[in-house]
Amino acid sequence: MNDGSGYYGLFDSIYFDHGFPVVHGNYFDNNEYIDLYSRHQIGATEYIAMIYNYGISQFDSLKIFYTNDDSAIDDFADGDVDNDNDNDVVFTCNNDLLWGIIYNDGTGNFSTPQYYDLSFPPVDITCADLNNDGRADIVVCGSDTEIYFSTETGFQQLVLTTTLSHDVLISDFDNDGDNDVITHTTFIYPNHRVYFFENLGNNQFFEHDYFQFSPFCSYAQIANLNKDSLPDIVFIASDHSGLHIYNNPGDFELEFQQFISYDNLTLGGLYCEDYDNNGYKDLTFISGFGQIEFYLNILFNDGEGNFQENPITKIIEKADNNIYIECSPNPMKHETNIKIKINETARVELAVYNVQGKPIIDLVNKKMEGGIYNIKWDGVDNSNHTCNPGPYFAYLAVNGKALQTIKLLKI
Repeated sequence: MNDGSGYYGLFDSIYFDHGFPVVHGNYFDNNEYIDLYSRHQIGATEYIAMIYNYGISQFDSLKIFYTNDDSAIDDFADGDVDNDNDNDVVFTCNNDLLWGIIYNDGTGNFSTPQYYDLSFPPVDITCADLNNDGRADIVVCGSDTEIYFSTETGFQQLVLTTTLSHDVLISDFDNDGDNDVITHTTFIYPNHRVYFFENLGNNQFFEHDYFQFSPFCSYAQIANLNKDSLPDIVFIASDHSGLHIYNNPGDFELEFQQFISYDNLTLGGLYCEDYDNNGYKDLTFISGFGQIEFYLNILFNDGEGNFQENPITKIIEKADNNIYIECSPNPMKHETNIKIKINETARVELAVYNVQGKPIIDLVNKKMEGGIYNIKWDGVDNSNHTCNPGPYFAYLAVNGKALQTIKLLKI
C-alpha cells in the first residue's frame, strides 16, 4: 500500500489456484473501489476471473466468467463499449483468430461472450473512445491493425493498416482532443518501427511516416514524462537490458531521451503513474527474467524526465509571479473557486486530476487574454458524476507547458 508519497508496505497477499498471468484493475461493480481481473484457466476452458473490492484492499470475492473453451485468452482490455456507464471486458484468442467481449450489467455480472472472427491471429487488443461518442472502440493488431467502432447496432470495422504490429496503444498523441492510434513492431535486424495513425475525426485516420530506431524493443507505454503537454513513449528492450525513453516533440515524431539500464527486465508489467503525488508520471516494471525471484521496481520522475529510486514529493519550480493558481476553500465540501492568473494572451488548460494521474474534468481549454480568472469546480467529473471524497490535483498549463499544480482535498 502507498502511504500517499511513494513509500510502500506489504498489506496482504491473495492466493488462489492456477494463478493470474497479468492483473488489470478498473471499476466493475456499483461501488467506488477498483476491482481486479485477469485470465483464469480451469482444465482447457478459459475464463475471466474478477476479484471484487469492497473496501480498502478488501479483495475477498472471486467470480469467474466464461470466455472460451477452445484456446487460451492471449490479451484483454476494458472500457465502456456500450455507453451504459460501466466497464466491459474485451479479449483475444490467437489460435482461434477471434476477439470477443463480455458486457457488464452494471453490478459486476457479465454476459455470455460474443465473438468476432478475424482474418489473422491477433497479438494485442485495447479499447478507448476514438470518435468522442461515449463508446469505447476496439483496436486489434497482428498482421493487420483493425478498428471496431462501437455503435448502437453493432460494430463498424475499419482496416487501419496491413502492416504487421505486435503492440497497439491509444493516446491523444498530438494533444488535439481526440485519441490517436500508435503501433510498433520488431523490424529487420536491428531495427524497431513505430507507426502513427492520426485521428482526423469522422472515423478517419491519417498514417504518418514511421519512426525507426534500434535495438529491438518489446512492450511499451505512453505517458507524459516531462514538463510539456505531449505524451512520450517508453519501451522495454527485447534483450531485457533496460528501458528506452523517447520524447514526443510534436508532429508525430519521436526523439531519443535516455536509456535506463536495468538487468533482467521482463517484457511486460510496465506502467506509468504518479506514485509520489508530485504531478509527474513515474515508472514501474518487473525484473527477474530467467530467475526464480521477481521484483517490482519503481523509478520516480523529478519533473525533468530524470528518474531515481527514492520518491520525489516536492518539486521546486522557478518562481513566476505573473502566473499562479490557488483554490478556496481547500479542503472543499461541495465546490471550490480556482483562481488563476496569466501574464499575457495564451492558450490555457485547467483540469482536475485524481491521484492516479487520470483527468477527472477539463475546466478550461481555450485561448485567454492575460488577467485574473475565477473558475468554479463543483466536485463533478466530465460525465457530471459527483466525485468521491479524497485528494485531487488542479493542473494549469499555459501554451502547452505545465506551470502549476495544486493539491485539492474533497471532504
